[in-house]
Amino acid sequence: MKLSIIRSAVSAVLFCFGLHAHATVIVTDSTYGVADGNILLRNIDVTRHGDIQDLNVLIEFSKCDDPRIGAAGSACIGTGNSFNSEMIFRLIGPKGTVVNLVNAGTYTGSRPGSGRISVNFDDEAATAVGGVATAGSFRPVKQLSAFDATDMFGTWTLQIQDLAVGDPLEYFSSHLEFNANAAGTDPAPVPEPASLGLLGLGLLGLSAARRRKQPVS
Repeated sequence: MKLSIIRSAVSAVLFCFGLHAHATVIVTDSTYGVADGNILLRNIDVTRHGDIQDLNVLIEFSKCDDPRIGAAGSACIGTGNSFNSEMIFRLIGPKGTVVNLVNAGTYTGSRPGSGRISVNFDDEAATAVGGVATAGSFRPVKQLSAFDATDMFGTWTLQIQDLAVGDPLEYFSSHLEFNANAAGTDPAPVPEPASLGLLGLGLLGLSAARRRKQPVS
């Protein structure tokens, strides 16, 4: 009975160590840029290894009728149609996998843009992206799960495209949020002192129990 209890305690501690191998890693870019009838690229370097379990992408942008609102702007100045259907967003992984977040025509509507907004692309969001461009959490056009079970390490590229000159697409920032399992790729996490103590006691108890079971010669 004692041996069984000790083994259970050791297993629980080792299980806790396994939980520490799961990590949320967020990498960001905040280099302002403008796509106006062209493609704007932003490279984001991930310096940690780990198998991706889930990935969300947040992009802060604006699509306004001329003129630009600028890096410090918030609301659109122009009052005409911002032609939201011209926007395209893509995420390209370190190994070349491409996921379209927004296609041409995904965003629609002829009203003026609202200005600077943040959109979180999440496979688990309740609503698919589309219609009027508004802030919130939305499912992308293609699933980000295409990156699942791959190593997050390397250079990721966010492609921001505006299909026609005039009514610019302004980019302010983005971040990639990885839920990753670092087991087998990152160095093993350092256990907390209390956990180490528990593991040590369990191993000592297991050793003592085994000695007691040995026959006396």
